Amino acid sequence: MSNSLAYMSALWRGRNRSRVGLARLQHRLWHRLRSDFDRYSALRDYGHSDLQALPIVSVETYREKFQNYNILNLSLEQLNDLSSVPVGLSVGHSTGTSGGARGVFITSPTERALYTGQIMAKLLKPSALLRVRKVALCLRASDELYRSAGRLDMRFFPLGPDSAAAIAEFNPDLLIAPSQVLLALASAHKLPDLKHLYYGAETLNDTERAFIGDRLGVRPDPIYQATEGFLGAPCRLGTLHLNEDALIIERDPLPGGRFRPIVTDLLRRTQAIVRLRLDDVLEPTTCLCGSARAAVRPVEGRIQDIWRWSDQQVFPRDVENRMAPLIPADHPWVATGHPKGVRLACRKADASRLAEALSVFGQPVEHVEYRADMDFPKRRHVRWLV
Repeated sequence: MSNSLAYMSALWRGRNRSRVGLARLQHRLWHRLRSDFDRYSALRDYGHSDLQALPIVSVETYREKFQNYNILNLSLEQLNDLSSVPVGLSVGHSTGTSGGARGVFITSPTERALYTGQIMAKLLKPSALLRVRKVALCLRASDELYRSAGRLDMRFFPLGPDSAAAIAEFNPDLLIAPSQVLLALASAHKLPDLKHLYYGAETLNDTERAFIGDRLGVRPDPIYQATEGFLGAPCRLGTLHLNEDALIIERDPLPGGRFRPIVTDLLRRTQAIVRLRLDDVLEPTTCLCGSARAAVRPVEGRIQDIWRWSDQQVFPRDVENRMAPLIPADHPWVATGHPKGVRLACRKADASRLAEALSVFGQPVEHVEYRADMDFPKRRHVRWLV
């Protein structure tokens, strides 16, 4: 499949303006996926089952049984030897979970085209696509998903201390990068041709988002991308919507109306993603853009980041909301909850007011000096340490 055909296909799938139409599309795509279940040892017994009859699988279990969910029957260990992968198929890696192992995925040429077409269709309508020529993607590791597409010069930039300077020299029209890179760009560089700006892989609070938008002249909008696929994209208003025209996303409830997504990818075949429960924490919201796709707030963290003391639970966004108004957007900080209290890493000048803000959670706060390695390779303001 060509990138242009994949782009038009993604536009067609996303045209539904009602939940009824979206449900019909999901139903058709589910039946096509289910007809291929005999290609996967983990799924072949469910070829005539409804989705709810299939087991929900954790990320840990999925990785342990990886070979049972891909058509090649390859284990994660075998994927370390690229000679095991047939010509045309490519192996990629995620940016890494919150302290966990990095995820691995296999893609075919068609799936890589589908990915490029889908992300371009969600981020750029046809009229906007004509004005974009240079696309920059900054990630922890490159793979075959991220290649130039047709007339687009799609450039990959590895995540590192020189990422911001290299991106500024490239001067892209469209940039997708982790929050730490956007903050570095906003602090020290200009991007005169920038028209579209997106962040993923890391959280970004409202204060930081405003700072980046003011400095770079373009509002940074969230995307939701993981090993498990391209899960969400922003609308014209900047609200994150789940990509339910290519996925079924069930909800595993959490306190406060939040939920963990249970993902079924309706398009991928080389590696099946069926009822995979992710560790991300999502929260529903509302949006006036008119999209039928569910609106959610940007990912606030992982379940591993939730602070837990006895029967008390504190979610990452609750901490961010306390801290962000009290500290300049370009000042670093990390608040790590643990069974005996909170360890606050920040600059000494910021410590007093931030510690006072954290005291609202009723736990002792210890200050330590911030180090850059605390936020690399993945920046996380809020963490939990067992």
